[in-house]
Amino acid sequence: MLSRALILAAALGLATLPASSQTLPEAANGWTVTLGGTVAAVPLWTGSSRLGPMIMPRLSLRAPGAPERFSSFDDGISPALVDLGWFRLGPNIGIVGARRAGDDARLAGLANVGLTIEAGAFAELFPVEWLRLRAAVRHGIGGHAALVGNAGADVIWRPAQRWTVSAGPRAFFGSDRYASTYFSVSPTESLASGLTAYSARGGLLRYGAAAQVAYAFDGGWTVTGFAAYERLTGSAASAPLVAQRGSVNQLTVGSSVTYSFTLGR
Repeated sequence: MLSRALILAAALGLATLPASSQTLPEAANGWTVTLGGTVAAVPLWTGSSRLGPMIMPRLSLRAPGAPERFSSFDDGISPALVDLGWFRLGPNIGIVGARRAGDDARLAGLANVGLTIEAGAFAELFPVEWLRLRAAVRHGIGGHAALVGNAGADVIWRPAQRWTVSAGPRAFFGSDRYASTYFSVSPTESLASGLTAYSARGGLLRYGAAAQVAYAFDGGWTVTGFAAYERLTGSAASAPLVAQRGSVNQLTVGSSVTYSFTLGR
């Protein structure tokens, strides 16, 4: 169920973690790099009512002199090439695991969808210190080869120096090609799977909310626990695969460990 390529990508990300560190200075002279990995329980496939394991790498960059800013578990790989503190901009990479009929009997008769690397760009704005607005647009390479986008906001609360608590809404959009890849049922697939033939359309495909709690240790290490709930909507919610064999309710829970260090020190 879990793509070997996905595990390898995560292992490579974790393998780059330094063995030891020192507490980061308030004003860094070089770029600050954050590396880490995420382990989570996620729907086996988009629309599934069952959960399975996922491992993902995490990577972000902070420009010299820029203040440390909030990041979320669902940001993907997001190195900020433009970092003004209140505004950040840069590339965004996400990984979507493969969907194989052999992994779940409920997918029998449907075409496989390979591992997808989503590459694009993100922008985020901090109108005030305790609020982050973020949007990203990516294009799939491999599996779905379609255009996707997501938007969200996070209210940030720091009850103590080491603790950060956040929560906020999320929305996910997909093109017609994306919706067709995961939710359409062709006449041939209908005969093979027993599902009604269906043609899915793009647009807003899911919405929900995410929350996380992070604790920063000495030496640049941070441990985060998180959870997210999303509800499928539009063509995704009406798809026979979801209505008959899955669920519109999608839950994610997990944790991540990251390490931050400053280059040139």
